[in-house]
Amino acid sequence: MKKIIICLVLAAALVFLAACGGGPDQDKIANTAEPDAGVSESGAEPDAGQPEERRYPDLEARDFGGHDFRFLTRSLAHNPDWVGLDHRDIYAEKENGDIINDAVYIRNKKIEEKYNIIISETVTKDFIGDTRKTIKAGEDIYDVVCPHISEVAPLAQEGNFIDLFKIPGMDLSEPWWNQGCIRDLSIIRKLFVIQGDLLILDNDALEVMIFSKTLIKDNGFGSPYDMVKNGEWTIDVLIEMSKAVSRDLNGDGQMYIKDDLFGCIVVAGSSNSFMVAGNEKVAAKDENDLPVITFGSERGYRVLDAISRLMLDENSVVHLHRYEGQFPIYEEQVKMFSENRALFSWIRMRIVESLRAMETDFGIIPLPKLDKQQEKYITNNNPINGAGLSVPNTAGNLERTGMILEDLCAESRYILQPAYYELNLRGKFVRDDESQEMLDIILNNTAYDIGYINNFGGFQEVILRYGQNKKTDYASAFEQYKTRMQNDIEKTIAAYASID
Repeated sequence: MKKIIICLVLAAALVFLAACGGGPDQDKIANTAEPDAGVSESGAEPDAGQPEERRYPDLEARDFGGHDFRFLTRSLAHNPDWVGLDHRDIYAEKENGDIINDAVYIRNKKIEEKYNIIISETVTKDFIGDTRKTIKAGEDIYDVVCPHISEVAPLAQEGNFIDLFKIPGMDLSEPWWNQGCIRDLSIIRKLFVIQGDLLILDNDALEVMIFSKTLIKDNGFGSPYDMVKNGEWTIDVLIEMSKAVSRDLNGDGQMYIKDDLFGCIVVAGSSNSFMVAGNEKVAAKDENDLPVITFGSERGYRVLDAISRLMLDENSVVHLHRYEGQFPIYEEQVKMFSENRALFSWIRMRIVESLRAMETDFGIIPLPKLDKQQEKYITNNNPINGAGLSVPNTAGNLERTGMILEDLCAESRYILQPAYYELNLRGKFVRDDESQEMLDIILNNTAYDIGYINNFGGFQEVILRYGQNKKTDYASAFEQYKTRMQNDIEKTIAAYASID
């Protein structure tokens, strides 16, 4: 459905930059459990074209005696493919002219002064190990930990986290909390992780497509923007265009990532991305908030067949993970696309910033639908890189934790989020008005696959690796895994039920 348009976000960002104030901004990403259901994040249709009224949490100032409010986050600096993808949304030491850094600094200072606290961040390479160790020891070291979404299930089932619905001071119905995350990731109405406006690493993890405008023009293709707006951007169209553009540039009779022109770049995780984009999931939830297997439908196999036809065509598609260990594959992705040797590329949103120096123009669009009959474009929030917020069960003062998280998230809606959109939309990385319109579509229709995220029965590996390993017998694999998947679902439900 129509959301408050991106230009209003940009206006808010400009107000923020000029006065560090809290002007109106775009309604936050409309994540719904079933995006095609047409339900907005807030449950009500916004008045399109009207700026959102500034909202404030119902929280009065308190003196918490200089408490050090501590976040634990993960470092990816040891991973050569993901350098620079750490958190930049939690802590800033001082203002330095960077729009994200300064927004975080100003937001934190407002909350620190209101509650007489200090906000700090500890960054670790061993997030799961450090989280388990401190909680097992009963140490009240961290007020909040920031797991990547795929890390939550085992930690939660061990009883390490507190049900966020029970934390005083947090009103999870407010628009600064990601309502789709709540709907998709709660189980038996218990929730142990949440995303919201306090974070931008969740937005950085959204999975989208970019395309080379040069190659579109040189090959006489129609505008991908028009295809999206007309509902004609489907996976079959992606396959056809990828085949049409691919060329053996050096004439050696072989298609190779470093030498030739390809139609599309994908990775192992693209399989799940295209599956969710095709409005199919490994598992969803029923009316009782219980996970149920949804994999294995006739329509679902149609989606998987299309994914296989795309990802197994080595003459038109580069699968980066087939080169894993030979060279930094994500650096090669950026290099290849920057040299106009790929018409399309699957990316996580953060990669857009790596293309700043690209001389020729590119555009951003959502991943394709299965077919024209599918109502909406749907964007997957990558669980391996997208982070959330969890409260360890050793946190000492839950009222304080709830109040500070609520206020940080509310302030972020009017300070950090406009800064993020300004960074990504105002010509620094995205180069045309139409890409801004596409980002509106992307941000308003995101989803989470609880079956893939929780890896029920180990089935995540099937989705991840089949394309890489050139396998297509999903139905046979499902028959082998479905009993284990169901057993894992039942164990998960039992584990959640045992947590007070």
